[in-house]
Amino acid sequence: MLMAGLLALLNAMGVAPSPEDMANYKLQFRERGHHIHMDFGSTRPEGGGNATTWGLGYEYIVDRQFNGVSFEVLGQKLGDLLKGPQDWWVGGGIGWWPIRQVKVFMQAGALFDDLGTAAQARVGVGYHFLFFMMGIMPYVYVQTTDDGRFSWSIAVRIQY
Repeated sequence: MLMAGLLALLNAMGVAPSPEDMANYKLQFRERGHHIHMDFGSTRPEGGGNATTWGLGYEYIVDRQFNGVSFEVLGQKLGDLLKGPQDWWVGGGIGWWPIRQVKVFMQAGALFDDLGTAAQARVGVGYHFLFFMMGIMPYVYVQTTDDGRFSWSIAVRIQY
């Protein structure tokens, strides 16, 4: 909806990209393979509360005609970016794209927080769409640690 509004505004100004330009943007994004990304989200622990997450990472997508796989590394700051407790998550993951826009993923990494260090695993799903040369993917995942903590998160990933 946001993209349609922006295209309508650009069209009214006489500078909207043509359908050929839009198809070219999509093709260039897919063929590039290498993508850096920023994640913004909200994590809800099992006992209640809320933590904002901020992430930065790199993903390589091997795109086929109808599906694909991806490999990624990711670092996340849990909580306020510049103040508050310094809780971090660092890890990597793999993704399977059963259809071009849907990503099913698994990530594993280390959680460094006020309770110590814990191994953490995540599974989730996201829907990817293009906004000119940037990919935007809202996603949701559940996660658990080796010491029994459970939480879920809803977030958005912005890729270039």
